Amino acid sequence: MAAKSETLRLLVLHNSADNTEDIIKALKNAGTPTRPQLVANIEDFEDTIKSQAWDLVLAGESVSDGGYGDALQAIRNLDKDIPVIVLLNTYDEEMIVESLELGAADAIVFNQHQHLVFCIRRELNNLYHRRAQRKAESFLKETEKRCQLLLENSRDAIAYVHDGMHIYANKAYVELFGHDSAEDLEGMPIIDLVAKQDLVNFKDYLRSYSKGEKISRDLKFHGMKADGDQVDAMMQLSAASYDGELCTQIIIHRDDGDGKAVLLAQQLKAVTSIDQLTGLPNRQQFEEKLEEALIQAQREKVQSTLFYMSMDNVPQINANAGIVGTDSVITDLSKLLSSQIGEGILARFSDSAFTAILSNLNTEQAKALAEKICQTTHERLFDIPNGKTIQTSLSVGVAMIGETAPDAPELLSRAVNAAEKVKLLTKGTGNGVNVYNPAENAAANNSALRELLVEALEQNKFKLLFQPLFDVEDENAQFYEVFVRLPLADGKVMAPDEFLTVAQQYNLGSKIDRWILINACKRLKDHLTRHAGSRLLLNLTAESLQDPSLPDLINKLTKAIDPKGQPLVIQFAENDVVTYLKQAKEHIATLRQGGCAVSITNFGCTLNPLNTLKHVEIDYIKLDRSFTQDLNQEDNLDTTKKLSSEINALNKQLIVSYVENAATVSKLWTMGVRYLQGYYLQPPSENMVYENAN
Repeated sequence: MAAKSETLRLLVLHNSADNTEDIIKALKNAGTPTRPQLVANIEDFEDTIKSQAWDLVLAGESVSDGGYGDALQAIRNLDKDIPVIVLLNTYDEEMIVESLELGAADAIVFNQHQHLVFCIRRELNNLYHRRAQRKAESFLKETEKRCQLLLENSRDAIAYVHDGMHIYANKAYVELFGHDSAEDLEGMPIIDLVAKQDLVNFKDYLRSYSKGEKISRDLKFHGMKADGDQVDAMMQLSAASYDGELCTQIIIHRDDGDGKAVLLAQQLKAVTSIDQLTGLPNRQQFEEKLEEALIQAQREKVQSTLFYMSMDNVPQINANAGIVGTDSVITDLSKLLSSQIGEGILARFSDSAFTAILSNLNTEQAKALAEKICQTTHERLFDIPNGKTIQTSLSVGVAMIGETAPDAPELLSRAVNAAEKVKLLTKGTGNGVNVYNPAENAAANNSALRELLVEALEQNKFKLLFQPLFDVEDENAQFYEVFVRLPLADGKVMAPDEFLTVAQQYNLGSKIDRWILINACKRLKDHLTRHAGSRLLLNLTAESLQDPSLPDLINKLTKAIDPKGQPLVIQFAENDVVTYLKQAKEHIATLRQGGCAVSITNFGCTLNPLNTLKHVEIDYIKLDRSFTQDLNQEDNLDTTKKLSSEINALNKQLIVSYVENAATVSKLWTMGVRYLQGYYLQPPSENMVYENAN
């Protein structure tokens, strides 16, 4: 895929040079380097498209001798992959639909520059992905041809099996089992080629492989030939695909009886998995061990630690000691690290970097060990030729391998980045330790954010905020909406709209809801001892709306807090209620029967919002923020008045938030709004406090 900084080759088919300049300026201000060209008629457009390569076309709805339809047709005639965005003079829904039907990527009013910039970025990203896909598909076809040729001419007996049946066998495989052609084996169960005395071991071997367990040895068995004779062989399994179908690759080696095949396989494995200079596992073997550690962490909940240890002054060592001296330092360093790592897995990952996996260490223990390794390495004098000595140091990046850890490449990237940060913080000196912290990377990395969310749940790191809802009929009533925040490493906090998408992606939404429920109720119970009758408004996600155990939990919490009152109001988003209307109807009815009131928030954003209230019995309605954003506009004011009147007629308690000024308060006061909320009245705080309470 093309780099994001690559210059955009933009062809504009438009009558106005001024409009084009404005668009180019907006693109450059947004950080997209652009090389544009303007053409004013279809004839010039066709000539330019033929003679040059372009990434994207902006076409006006009409130009000399034609319009965007002719531009799209010209691109199709040349069979080019160039997205076209139509620039409209005014918003015209019919023209938008028509342009999309003709094959345009989008149609946008020409002066909507921000919209246009985001659309161009999207289409460029799609274009780069399509180009990369075509390139990858071309490489894949070439690779498949080479692989097929190698399979057919390989001396090894190779076959592909799907659901226990042969789908392909090469010539060596066919000859090994005494058949005339590959067609004889197609559809034949693999089990038919195994002697009876080996069937139990063979089935256990296949069962272990199908469960995803790591198989560290080849299977020795007796194969059945077509004439009934047996052949001693070794079987090796691996995942593969054949003709686009997932299957299992089987490689069979003849066993000559004196162990030569086994010995050869062992020697080959040693050569390909051991670093020849240090005798340590190499990168390939280490990555396999890392995959095993990940599986163990997920299945057995065993936490491990990944170290990435990079030598800091390699250029200096090369200059003073040469290649031979550098190799000597690396060899001695490997022995030193082996003594420090102990029973952990140590590998030479690259020329000047080592990696290690250590089990059963928490973050503090891992950091302490890494600091000890750094100190020991820095204090050591390494011998180099001519009787000289030299020192080196390490920049160590530490990444924890837990139950929610990402895949192996991402883990390695975390450890490498942590080690690089050591050099960055020390201005290239190194000799330090940095532990990868998901909280520092949560905003840019979904996997890191997931880990941070899990950690916040397990260690109660979420923060609760409380914002009052002011009752216009009872100024002494204390009613608070509860908000949750996720603290980050830099002292900032993340709001739900920033982390809930990732939480729901990993099925953490209902767990966060339960954390909020339980901890908010603890705070409310304590608050009730000082302010009787106080209530909380709690927002829950769509996951909780589908959770059959939710009503029972809330009813128990309600009774534990205030058996005689209604301390909790549970609030769901209108969109969630509409999407899961059947579950919402059942849950809300059960909650209200247990003495818990229910509210709908973001109300008024569907085509017929009042229709939802015919299916669910709601106590409170909280209008969407769009209704109060600009009450100075007559149309918006009339719409808000009308909806408020209809809600009041249904005897629902109306809540309006985002009250940011006195003018909004005065307008809402006349609409029958029961509860007002906003920063103008009082911002959220960590405690339940009414600033104007008596």
